[in-house]
Amino acid sequence: MLSTLQVILPAAIIVLAGFIAGKRVLDSAGIKAVSDLVFFLFLPCLLFRSMATAKFDAGDATFLATYFGVTMVWFVAITLFSRQQWNESMTGAIVLGLTGVFSNTVQLGIPIQKLAFGEAGLKLQLSIIALHSLIIITAATVWIEVWRAKRAQTEQGLAKNILHVVKSSVIHPVILPILIGLTWSFSDWPLPTWLDQPLSFLASAAGPIMLVLMGAQLSKMQLVAHLRAAITFTLLKNFLHPLLVLAGCWAVGLSALYTAVAVTCAALPTGVNAFLFAQRYRTNEDTVTAATALSSVASLVSLSIALALLPKP
Repeated sequence: MLSTLQVILPAAIIVLAGFIAGKRVLDSAGIKAVSDLVFFLFLPCLLFRSMATAKFDAGDATFLATYFGVTMVWFVAITLFSRQQWNESMTGAIVLGLTGVFSNTVQLGIPIQKLAFGEAGLKLQLSIIALHSLIIITAATVWIEVWRAKRAQTEQGLAKNILHVVKSSVIHPVILPILIGLTWSFSDWPLPTWLDQPLSFLASAAGPIMLVLMGAQLSKMQLVAHLRAAITFTLLKNFLHPLLVLAGCWAVGLSALYTAVAVTCAALPTGVNAFLFAQRYRTNEDTVTAATALSSVASLVSLSIALALLPKP
């Protein structure tokens, strides 16, 4: 647990700094402006660079298919549950579904997997990272845009609505850099230094600034009012998600290393991208913020349980 705490504590300090900034410097308009800056500049640089430098191993296909197959089924289940039981709008339900499955794969995932399973575990974690946003955020974005187009459909006709969905889903500050980066990766072109260096600087700012934003958002809300929802989504993300992934790994007969990395990744807390996604669509920001914060604290327990009980590769 001490090693897990050493990874989570720096992130908590940055969130605390954001909380203080929200009390003293950033008002609601300032938080929205910084959020837009991250969404349209820092995050696209991070996503493009991650995808452009990713290398995919065909031997890991079953491992990736199992992790993302289980995760996407769980995403749909949480979304439909939120829609039906909590009377959420479709957009709000999709945002909550994302909160229940989107792991903090980079800031916590990389050091935890390397510490627990060495270079072999880190390689598998990087393969998840390469597809994480591409699969989950793309699915959430397309689902929202299709739903919006369906609701807006009038005399414009089906063809025009399909064109709108494609345009909204592809020409998007999250999806477009992922697709361009993926194309770059498959082309085997190296990133020239003059391009890679500024991209690296901008990409490295995305994570810390998103944590600052989360802290600033916390400073503007009544956390107790969202505590029940935060507990619910923490249980869904930190504890039920890894159990479902474990069942999926067992069902397809994955090796001990593949199973350990997949389950540990699912036991990670909700990633800050879920909060940014909520801000982008202006729905459930407070709920997602509270859930992300509580999930991060609870990960001390969920990760410790996973690392203690999983068979050592």
